[in-house]
Amino acid sequence: MLRLAFFLLLIINVAVGAYFYLNPTANPLLERVEPPLELNREKLNIISVADPGRAQQEAQVVLAARKLAESLIGSACVDFGVKPADSARAQALFNAMSLGDRLSTRNAEEFTRFAITIPGLKDKKTADALVATLKKTGVKDVSALGDNSISLGVFSSDEAAKRTLDELGTKAGALIKNATITPRNPQVKEAVFSIREPDTAIIARLSLMQRDFEASNLKAVTCQADSAAVQPPVAAVVAVPTQTATQPPTQKTTSATAVTRPVTAAPAKK
Repeated sequence: MLRLAFFLLLIINVAVGAYFYLNPTANPLLERVEPPLELNREKLNIISVADPGRAQQEAQVVLAARKLAESLIGSACVDFGVKPADSARAQALFNAMSLGDRLSTRNAEEFTRFAITIPGLKDKKTADALVATLKKTGVKDVSALGDNSISLGVFSSDEAAKRTLDELGTKAGALIKNATITPRNPQVKEAVFSIREPDTAIIARLSLMQRDFEASNLKAVTCQADSAAVQPPVAAVVAVPTQTATQPPTQKTTSATAVTRPVTAAPAKK
């Protein structure tokens, strides 16, 4: 009988223990402790709040840089161009890359003036006579220069010079048949750093550098010959030597980078 009572009590204890084990909240002997809602509230500081529009814009910039870098992988050569004022800072960064002869630099120039001229004549008397004849035909902006060449005007764009030369051809086509358009006043537009056979790491670094240089550009290009490499670019204006009366009659002085392009004027209308 005692044995039966012992086993009954044992079964009851096991059942009660299992119940409270499976339902701890039902145990009146256990105190329910709520976790604190905040810890060290007085030490919490808001660092920054990102503007959604700016965050989206920055994400687009990063995505564009990543796409550009991916498109440049495998390029034979790439050009990194910066403003002339930033050339020294960019040169220092490229020097730190230790690229050796894989790096070449040059100045990209643009011309801001385009002159229409007739090559120097045999003497001043002949030049003055041609000026007088051109004025009689209705050409207004015409003058003789010191080397006995004839100036028909200086223009701010190649298109304006071509348009004027076409108009002059309708007035005095035979008289200005030897006229040419000559670019003048070259200005440094961009300092260009060219890297031959860039690897993935260099391309990634150039993509990041773009963000540090305003108006910079990075693009794949055809590799130039080694002989085309020049000295590191300098942010300076290239001066053009002036013409003098002591030069031979047929000599024209232009900048080293200027190209004289002959233009045949249209025949005069009858």
